[in-house]
Amino acid sequence: MGTKCEYHPTRQAVWNCPSCNDSFCEECIDKRVVDQYGKKQVFYFCPKCNVEADRLASHETIPSFWTRLPKFFTYPFHPRALALMAGVSLATLLIPGRGLLGFLLRFFLWCVMLKYSFAALRSTANGQQRPPKIDMQTISDDFEIVFKQIGIYFIVGFAFLKISQMAGIFVGLLFLGFAILSIPAMVIVLVGTNSFFHAINPVVFVPMALRIGWGYLLMYLFLILLGSAPGFLGRYAIIVLPPVLQVFLLAMIQSYYMIISYHLMGYVIYQYHERIGYEVDYEDAEIPSEGTASETEGECVLLNKIDVLIKEGNIDDAIAMIRDETGGTMTNLDLAERYFNLLKIKQMTPEMLEHGKKFLGLLAKADQKDSLCKVYAECVSADAGFAVSPAVSFKIASVLNETGNAKAAVGVYNKFIKANPGNPLVPKAYFLAANIINERLKNPHKAVGVIKGLIKKYPHHEIVPYAKRYLGQIVIPKT
Repeated sequence: MGTKCEYHPTRQAVWNCPSCNDSFCEECIDKRVVDQYGKKQVFYFCPKCNVEADRLASHETIPSFWTRLPKFFTYPFHPRALALMAGVSLATLLIPGRGLLGFLLRFFLWCVMLKYSFAALRSTANGQQRPPKIDMQTISDDFEIVFKQIGIYFIVGFAFLKISQMAGIFVGLLFLGFAILSIPAMVIVLVGTNSFFHAINPVVFVPMALRIGWGYLLMYLFLILLGSAPGFLGRYAIIVLPPVLQVFLLAMIQSYYMIISYHLMGYVIYQYHERIGYEVDYEDAEIPSEGTASETEGECVLLNKIDVLIKEGNIDDAIAMIRDETGGTMTNLDLAERYFNLLKIKQMTPEMLEHGKKFLGLLAKADQKDSLCKVYAECVSADAGFAVSPAVSFKIASVLNETGNAKAAVGVYNKFIKANPGNPLVPKAYFLAANIINERLKNPHKAVGVIKGLIKKYPHHEIVPYAKRYLGQIVIPKT
């Protein structure tokens, strides 16, 4: 669907050049921040023609929600949402089982989750593809929207009773079916207008649903399935677990599906915002990937924001944004490198070393040998006791040996052995170190000592036959 980027055929284009008619993604477009009358504005230029580019229509840039269904289910697993879900579920365990106080406390926790879900809806509707922050502003600001939604349910129930009394139960059920079908539209109107009376006005919410079209019915079908999932799992899946675990998991499941449902409604607003007249701030919006696109695309968008902050000299803000948006977990090499260098510039050594372990893992996986050696040397220079995972240690040692730094390679193996004495890879580290000592450092006496120590310490290890055979091949020069 839509137009693809001139330089990245798998990525969605967002901008089109009126001169060369080529289209570009967020990563390729040339962004220029200009200070106009004390207010910063961003302009977008074609990287080829240096002509100001036009933004493509949203139906050409925003993937349809049905192509992104798997991503909706991973949305609540972001550290922010997951922390809130776990906290609310643990708090549920401490609430008395019965009585007015227990009811009020559970109702309060439900309201907190509903308010956060509304925050997720609004965030998604504005193009953000990550859950919002968990702070007092997110939870407390505009909290009345929770009671406005409860008011929608109350009005629907009250109208159903009155219509059933006046026109009969059949007409009442017809009304109830129409009202339940319209509730997502009412919620969308409530978010867009913040008006309870607009939300319950058919003159407002019916045309809005019709403008979305058949996509509204598809969204409604998914919402029905999501809404019924907690009851189904509670009845058939977790019933076999201990009661305490049942309470915790049921609360987690209910929160999980609530966030997904509101995230879905928010994305529908974002997808159809031009049709329904919802204003989106494109400067803060992210272009989500389709189901088959790269998982690091969101990090590429973040990288562009970081580069703007760096150009403006806002290093602290750049560090805070990376930390907040990724939770310290990232897969994009450029973003990981930028974060490492920013921490180094600000002399935030503990944070740099902690991130360095993850960054080195990415470099090892990508086989970036030069960068792997350079970053490792910087980390060791900052802390002589710096250590990484076994797999990364072996990769670093191998690359150091390959690039002619045999002594440093042996040092990595030695550090690994001392830091992980019980690791099953220690015998292999001994053997590889002995090999380098003999063949690259030309010290057969020391190599023999290492091999003999290996055989004595691990006599039954599978590498011992190879070690014995290699020991017989070591030539010690006569003195």
